[in-house]
Amino acid sequence: MATEIEELRLRLPTGREANIVEGLRFCYDLSETDTAILFELLKGKEYTVDELAEKLKLSKATVNRSLTKLVEIGFVTRTREKKGEAGRPKYKYYVSDPEKVINKIIEDFEHCAKIYREVLQNILKQLKK
Repeated sequence: MATEIEELRLRLPTGREANIVEGLRFCYDLSETDTAILFELLKGKEYTVDELAEKLKLSKATVNRSLTKLVEIGFVTRTREKKGEAGRPKYKYYVSDPEKVINKIIEDFEHCAKIYREVLQNILKQLKK
């Protein structure tokens, strides 16, 4: 599943390159599939599970698992389609405010960095004793 996500690379202080998927996996336990679905939804379109599965060439079960996780985290919104058909209800998934989601990720990354900074400062204090 080669996507634009894999192209979003950054160089770490060690010279090693990392992509955004690794950061999202660390912070939120998101898989590459979860991230691909999130990035697709960040484009602003609403999708059903079937539509996302077809677009991203994934199984419906895989898409459903990822969407459940993204809804639980609060990145994605789920609404019931207003169709009077018999059978199981269909849902649409979307990101209601892409800028808010990106800013939340930025804030959470900054929070993680702050926590690590505090832990490392405490280690340094312990070493100086």
